[in-house]
Amino acid sequence: MTEKVKFNGMTALFASPVFVSEITDTRILDNVVEDILKLTDGISTSASSWATRDDLQTLPEFEELTNILLGEAERALDILTINRDSHYISCMWANIATVGRVHMEHIHANSMYSGVLYLQSPKGSQPTIFADPRPGAQMLQPDYKNPNPAILGARWGTTGKRGEMIIFPSWLPHSVQPVPPGVATDDNKERITLSFNVMIKANIDDYTKKVSFK
Repeated sequence: MTEKVKFNGMTALFASPVFVSEITDTRILDNVVEDILKLTDGISTSASSWATRDDLQTLPEFEELTNILLGEAERALDILTINRDSHYISCMWANIATVGRVHMEHIHANSMYSGVLYLQSPKGSQPTIFADPRPGAQMLQPDYKNPNPAILGARWGTTGKRGEMIIFPSWLPHSVQPVPPGVATDDNKERITLSFNVMIKANIDDYTKKVSFK
């Protein structure tokens, strides 16, 4: 039988770049947790969680960590071949919450890339879950035999283990989901994460869409 159609494969378009790395020096992690817990000017978001001030990158005790985060941001921006004069952290803060505390789905406004570093992940701590940012992809939601977040049908999240760092586009929706039923938790320790936003310094001189980031 003569073949009437030749299949030339599938092309995956418009991926959302997410970068995963890990701080393996436990001394750095221990020192950052200690410095975070010394802060007394946190913002209480509920009875089960609070957040620090959002300019930790300006404090001398966080200088070593800030330089590491800037280095990882540089790696991501270079991989994406983004032209710029430089880049910087515009905001950096820590979130402290009881295990199981839900963080509703959100984005990070007024920034280009964002990151999260897991500093303390007690048993039962849930990872950050990333959702498909395309509204049209949610219009029809069939069941998939093998859902794949690189294409369709699934959300994505890593283990959220201590020292792990994720850098992602600030427009990518993400959340922390509740602990699934039957999963054991360590209620004697709090989940501690550090978040940061990254911006570039650049003059973009494209026709009809000029802008200067300073």
